Amino acid sequence: VGLCEGRPRPLASGMARADDTHRDEFYRSLGGTKAMARASGSLEARDTPTALMVTGVIGPGSYDEFRSALMQAEPELVVLDGPGGILGEALLIGEEVRRRRLNTVVGPNGSCASACAVVFLSGRTKYLGAGANVGLHAASTADGRPDAEATAVMAAYLKAMGVPNATLRRMAQTAPNKIRWLTKSEQKAIGIRA
Repeated sequence: VGLCEGRPRPLASGMARADDTHRDEFYRSLGGTKAMARASGSLEARDTPTALMVTGVIGPGSYDEFRSALMQAEPELVVLDGPGGILGEALLIGEEVRRRRLNTVVGPNGSCASACAVVFLSGRTKYLGAGANVGLHAASTADGRPDAEATAVMAAYLKAMGVPNATLRRMAQTAPNKIRWLTKSEQKAIGIRA
């Protein structure tokens, strides 16, 4: 989890991309202007947006790290890129994203799956860069076995985020060791902006 002004960059993770130019253009296109800040109603107008970047696996303590990063500044965007992780931590982070009415982004050619997708889908406005993917699957126990109770908790949460029942059924039918990427029509139904 990292916090920065302007272009998002990870502080705690070494993840980097070769397509920085496209990524920079994408973030500028999100409208990190005074108008966007005023439209949110909760942020002071500034020329460059503050973004919180969450990369890698969501593990034990990720929620605490996320809250700590939020105390350093008031981000406008939460930029996500990761394979998933612990559902409970993701739900706590997602609730914080909802409470603060933060926008979420998966940058160009990025991917956000499983627990990461739970956080992404919690965003007030959800942006998906060119070539980016968001994926879901059924929840599992720590040893990888399907966990029907956790899947039901995740489905109830995502339903409250506006994820259609058909998508939730497909999620529940996808084994924990597989990922089902959202289709363009599902993205549209959820209100994800390309």
